[in-house]
Amino acid sequence: MTTATATATATAFPTNNHKTLVLKSAILSRLLLLSLILIWRTLLAPYDTSAHLNPNCLRTVDQDSDSPVVPFPRLASAIENGIVWDSVYFVRSAHCGGYEYEQSYAFLPLLPLFISFLSRTVFAPLVPLIGYRAVLAFSGYLISNVAFVFAAFYFYKSNGVLNAGYFCFQTMHQAYDAVFIKKRAKVSICMTVCLPDLAC
Repeated sequence: MTTATATATATAFPTNNHKTLVLKSAILSRLLLLSLILIWRTLLAPYDTSAHLNPNCLRTVDQDSDSPVVPFPRLASAIENGIVWDSVYFVRSAHCGGYEYEQSYAFLPLLPLFISFLSRTVFAPLVPLIGYRAVLAFSGYLISNVAFVFAAFYFYKSNGVLNAGYFCFQTMHQAYDAVFIKKRAKVSICMTVCLPDLAC
């Protein structure tokens, strides 16, 4: 009876080794992704040019939040150059205090709220050093990666270590997998177009 109870308890509560493995995998994947971003950013010019778009907010915001001269302009510029694609909209919503344009409605408000909250409280001492926009970007990056680690743990609890490990490294192989997916799609299109002609 005690061995059955011990076995049931062992299967109900996963070991700390698996949790540690998931935590290490999640953190390692984020660090690897960050290092790849930094390497490619230094080697190649960015494809997306939306990082340079930074018009003033339509509504008046605190002018104290943007300091014109920062002691670490290279660090601020490196962080701000990471604001591309969707992060432009999230950072703009956090900076301007809400949605300004219709296309911004596609981006849910919880992440900009957290970004704005962290930038004005926890990371407020960094604003004079690197500027408000860089602090917004840093807050968003930190929130996204912490949420990723929590998602990996949740995925582990619901599906196991193997699937959690796949989840942690999934974003890196999507670009490589796209070649095969497109190839399969092209083959299937060719088959559906050409097979009826060959059957005649």
